[in-house]
Amino acid sequence: MSKSVVVTGGAGFIGSHLVDLLLNAGHTVTVLDNFTYGKRSFLDYNHASLTIAEADITNADTVRHIINQANPEIIYHLAALHHIPTCENNPDEALRINIEGTQNILNTAAQLTNLQRIVFASSGAVYDIIDSPLLEDQTATVPYDIYSVSKLSGEYLMRLWANKFGKQSLVARIFNTIGGRETNAHLVPEIVQQLLDGKKTIELGNLEPKRSYIDVRDTSAGLFVLGSCNHSKSFDVVNLGREDEFNVREIVDMLQVAHSNPISIVQSAARMRKVDRIKQLASMSKMKSITGWQPEYSVLQGIQYAYDFQKENRLR
Repeated sequence: MSKSVVVTGGAGFIGSHLVDLLLNAGHTVTVLDNFTYGKRSFLDYNHASLTIAEADITNADTVRHIINQANPEIIYHLAALHHIPTCENNPDEALRINIEGTQNILNTAAQLTNLQRIVFASSGAVYDIIDSPLLEDQTATVPYDIYSVSKLSGEYLMRLWANKFGKQSLVARIFNTIGGRETNAHLVPEIVQQLLDGKKTIELGNLEPKRSYIDVRDTSAGLFVLGSCNHSKSFDVVNLGREDEFNVREIVDMLQVAHSNPISIVQSAARMRKVDRIKQLASMSKMKSITGWQPEYSVLQGIQYAYDFQKENRLR
């Protein structure tokens, strides 16, 4: 059945893929995005069921007006400052956007009579650093940077809102997402950019930390499922990743496959992070038990998608 849906950050990396899924499912979608990082080219402007509102989530009055007009049954709140180094260099801005902006969404959502659920995009970065799979209801949350502080704060706001207003909020702790339409200078697009610039030796920072990577097509599909699944709890948290992990050297090996050429690595002191977790493996058992859903794409497929998209758009 068609529903009215608002997606904040809907022109971004994950958000635009989610919007595609929602429109294909027959929903009416309002995208709220300030286009600082999101791209207009990622959205189908000619789609009759899509409304695009250029706005900043820190502007409470504008947020209220846009969301009230949409009168949504589901809100996906993805808008945020994501890139960890950017957040570290701009902590005031990161906290203002990621915490104050989230509260603005919740203030308006509390007054919506048709609203059924909010799905909030959090991060696997909120977990403590441990050498075992990360479990939503067992692993401690210990943020180690401004970004994870802001995301964990957002989770607390979601819990408070659900308890106070008797509505439902689900939190998706998203792990390292890769694929086409990336809008931040994360590991894979940074390497691809160097390769497309003709470099055969790639400058990188930390090489050994392992991460749970997930194709953006799976991340968006998981979010889509969380918006419509049958779940009775007023508040819950689920991981959204893959149950395997790879270090930077292994990611470069996969990029060699996509690039069809050998790649050499040199470590750059300027790219080294002072604090970097050595391991970050998602457990997906809870997501599977709640929704029955699991990722479809391999990490290699995600890397190939990222490489092909970046190369194609570079040539335009």
